[in-house]
This record gives sequence, structure tokens and C-alpha cells, in this order.
Amino acid sequence: MTKEIIDKDNPHKDIGKKKYRVRKAYTAWVEYDVIADSKDEAESAVMEHCGIEKIEWADGYHNGEPVEVYASDHNLDHDVDIDQPVEKIEECVPYEDNSTVDYSDPNWTSNEFEWSDEDYVNPNKEDKKDDMEVPF
Repeated sequence: MTKEIIDKDNPHKDIGKKKYRVRKAYTAWVEYDVIADSKDEAESAVMEHCGIEKIEWADGYHNGEPVEVYASDHNLDHDVDIDQPVEKIEECVPYEDNSTVDYSDPNWTSNEFEWSDEDYVNPNKEDKKDDMEVPF
């Protein structure tokens, strides 16, 4: 049985795009001025009564699409691995059921078995070419 293909020549703008999760580690420090009888008392006062109350991360936009904070943490950790990998978490594929493949209906999926081995060609997307040549 052959599936009916819908709007393959005019697919949704997200078909073929991938969603990635990017982790970045930030280092922050703060100095406190403490009036105390000793260094130990000053350090103890900071450890017991000071610290980070709240960190607000900024969301943004890239090419008109939202870039959203997925998770965050702010533990004191001097051994943070700064070189974090970028992980593909979803891909936008055409909606598919038993009888049709609909390119006008995007389906974001985290199931890697549904991810395409081939890149979807989206005629709505403009090709950006670099005019710069790399001399060797």
C-alpha cells in the first residue's frame, strides 16, 4: 500500500530542522565584607547567612524562533567540565500515519528512530552561501 504524500512541494517551515540542547557553565564569584572577631567567624557567617538566592537566566530568539532555558543549576563546584557536548534532542519531521505523510503538519519527535537519515529539502528555506574563500 502506497501512502498519500501531502504538501511535499510546500512543507511547513520547521520540517527538517533539529532541536539541540546546549549546556553552558558560567563561573560567578562574590566578595563579602564581614565584621567578625576572626577569619573563621567571618567565613562561617558567610557560609551560614549568605549565598545565591536566585539566578535568572535569559531566554532569547534565533531566526524568529525561541531559545528557551530547559534546566539550570547553581551549585558550588570547582570541578565543572566547561567543555559540554551539544546534544540533539528532537527533530521536526512530517506527520505520518498509516495512510499519509503530511509535510504541512510538523511533528517534533525525540524518538531517534523517526529521525531521517536524509535532510529534508525545504523550498521555503533560503540557502545562505559564504562568498569568502579560504586560502590554503
